[in-house]
Amino acid sequence: MNDAQAGLPGGEPLLRCEAIGKRFGGAVALQGVDLELFPGEIHGLVGSNGAGKSTLMKILAGAIPDHEGSVRLKGVKVSLASPGAARRLGIAMVYQELSGIGQLSVAENLFLGRQPQTRLRTIDWKTMNDQSRAYLREMGQDIDVKQRLDRYPLVVRQIVEIARGLHSGARVLILDEPTSSLSPPETRRLFALLNQLKSRGLAMVFISHFIEDVLEICDRVTILKDGRRVSTGPSRTLTKHGVIESMLGHDLHGADSAYETAITLPKRTTTPSVLTVQNLSRAGLFDDVSLEVAPGECLGLYGFVGAGHQELAHAIAGGLAADQGSIVVDGQSLPRGNVPRAVERGVVLVAGDRSKTLVRSSEIYKNCTVSHLRKSVGNWLTRARELQVVQPLLARVQCRPPNPDLKAGFLSGGNQQKVVLSKWLLGPVRVLVLEEPTRGMDVGAKDEVMRLVADLKKSGAAVVLASTEPELVLAHADRVVVMRRGRITGEFSDVALDKTTLMKHA
Repeated sequence: MNDAQAGLPGGEPLLRCEAIGKRFGGAVALQGVDLELFPGEIHGLVGSNGAGKSTLMKILAGAIPDHEGSVRLKGVKVSLASPGAARRLGIAMVYQELSGIGQLSVAENLFLGRQPQTRLRTIDWKTMNDQSRAYLREMGQDIDVKQRLDRYPLVVRQIVEIARGLHSGARVLILDEPTSSLSPPETRRLFALLNQLKSRGLAMVFISHFIEDVLEICDRVTILKDGRRVSTGPSRTLTKHGVIESMLGHDLHGADSAYETAITLPKRTTTPSVLTVQNLSRAGLFDDVSLEVAPGECLGLYGFVGAGHQELAHAIAGGLAADQGSIVVDGQSLPRGNVPRAVERGVVLVAGDRSKTLVRSSEIYKNCTVSHLRKSVGNWLTRARELQVVQPLLARVQCRPPNPDLKAGFLSGGNQQKVVLSKWLLGPVRVLVLEEPTRGMDVGAKDEVMRLVADLKKSGAAVVLASTEPELVLAHADRVVVMRRGRITGEFSDVALDKTTLMKHA
């Protein structure tokens, strides 16, 4: 394809990948992948989880220096031996899994490793804080940059990550699922900012499982499948269903369209509840929430970002201490804000931010056994015993690649989520709490993960599914509770329910 066909100006690409390949053990992650980025281009990168998107971008970001093929910047072959080397060459990556340091302020996170200094070589706090405010205001955010980052919800932390990448002097900006935690208005503001940067000549890679976002904001789109490049073409010539077919190798029209129609919810079960939440409150997050979930039932908690349903999910699983109210599991009270006791009782959380439930720098097998170590391998801990327990689990959840010695961080988002579920499968699961369980995944990976959830539901687990995606809730919930500003505004069962109705109540 020439530049005119791609709808781009002529000239040399800013960045060119040539025959990039990478193996992890015997598993092929990338094979002979070519990619070109032009100045002033937003280039979409899509593919199923495990297709090689994250591996390719980590190579460009210097996180995976050992690979086949070459990378050229302005025609010059470069060595991306480390993230620092990539940054110095003008390549910045905003990872989907947030890398900010919660104990530091917003401003400190924005200037991490490059703090401005006074003449006395101390940190120039005033300059750093003033510039941080200016950076965030460009993105429509007016927040206290002196506050610790972990005081803010996931959406603000995501914006801080994006701002850090945008203002690091990058010529190439890689955005991994940048809209996955953003509300529609925030997405619009982000797109406006990306278009401004594009007009200044910045080259961007936009990775997303939201195909509509990719087709809207990107000039060209590259599709990967099984570690190979399937195609690259102008976004204006592509359709959502056509992209999905290329990604997965088959038509998902039936499954995909089902998300967009009204769903008939079943009658409410008369089975006694395994989970009862009464008058649960946490100042500023949720207020006077009461709900019940029966064994084998999936309760959907739906709301926009900031509605309080995601924080409620953490409180149910002990990750957030409520100020008042009670949580009862199998007739017995559960202490508020006590994760170990919750896990003992079979109340487990799959968090939207996988760093809360997964140690990406540790091996897969260690992640799987850590929560139920003595129960799974006994008093005598050996690697061989852990592997003996974990390998059948990885086969059961179809983790790809099924290599227990691989660092969990090298897996795609969907396969990381399978590892998290594997961890809980080693112990009792009475209540499975899911917060955005398919965040950052394509249609096929979503289906695989939610099939595992359905299996747990069939085995008698109660499922709480908290999400900002109405399609996900409609596809999997037996009953739906809608929240807005921390309070329940609607509950639905035994009715036909669609996205419009959900969003009216949110």
